[in-house]
Amino acid sequence: MSTSRHNPAGGASQHLNNSRLEEVIARYQAGDANALTEIVALSRPRVETLIRFNGTTRYYSEAELLSDVNFKLVRSVAKFNPARGSAFSFVSCLIENELRSSVSRARKQCARYVELDETVTSKLPSNSDSQTRDTVDDLTDAIKRCARTTLSDPREIAVQRWFIESFCQHGFQHRRHECAHAAEIVYELRPDRARELHDLSLLETRRIVFDHLPRHQPIPAGRLIGTRAQWMVRYAPLLNSEEFTKFVMLTKDLSLFVVVLVDPQSRSRRLDRNPTVNRTNLLWVLNGHPSAVKLFQ
Repeated sequence: MSTSRHNPAGGASQHLNNSRLEEVIARYQAGDANALTEIVALSRPRVETLIRFNGTTRYYSEAELLSDVNFKLVRSVAKFNPARGSAFSFVSCLIENELRSSVSRARKQCARYVELDETVTSKLPSNSDSQTRDTVDDLTDAIKRCARTTLSDPREIAVQRWFIESFCQHGFQHRRHECAHAAEIVYELRPDRARELHDLSLLETRRIVFDHLPRHQPIPAGRLIGTRAQWMVRYAPLLNSEEFTKFVMLTKDLSLFVVVLVDPQSRSRRLDRNPTVNRTNLLWVLNGHPSAVKLFQ
């Protein structure tokens, strides 16, 4: 319990241990990379409190907002300076700023769409239900016929089949964290491995359907600076314009570790524990690994 100017008798539950958080941040800034996980865990109650207090879940789910804030925290915690304020203030400002940004993004996205009325919809061409169903069935069949994998663990192969079947059945509507969380429960996977298998499965599916999509305008690397896709910019010199555009589209919203995981010899997500990522890795992302075998027999 803690006291405050408005409640000197106490009674409020402390949901962020400031001194402990500052101690862990100091360890991280001194070079202890393992402290990062503890920083996220210590900050989580504060994040959840502000999400619920501000009612931001009207725009995004709590899990999505929590993921966005954690991403921002991981990128910014190295900038914390105890001489300028407490860890509590630093984290609170960071959370508030990210929540405001999420509201702005949601409103901007809504402004791009207008409600359809009967006059407009009556002029739109439509296919019959049978034609739509046939198209979906053809695409699903193509994905299952062409899907390949480099995995060797039978349980992980089953997870990858489950992911791809779910993508096809539900029209790619579920978000990454939802799919991974479901796999954690069903197959008793570690959270990080569930996300890795999700990314590999979605990458494989996107690779199959890519040639069925309309040609995309070239994506300049400079356009990605300041976005979540900024990590892709470092690989632009290794690819031509067409290859880089395909690389961006295939790996959109996937983990940056996908360029390592695509190598079946990889045993760690850490880039410093794997051979340097080169053009060969990127071509495996674009075209698949030569040792991959059919996923659905």
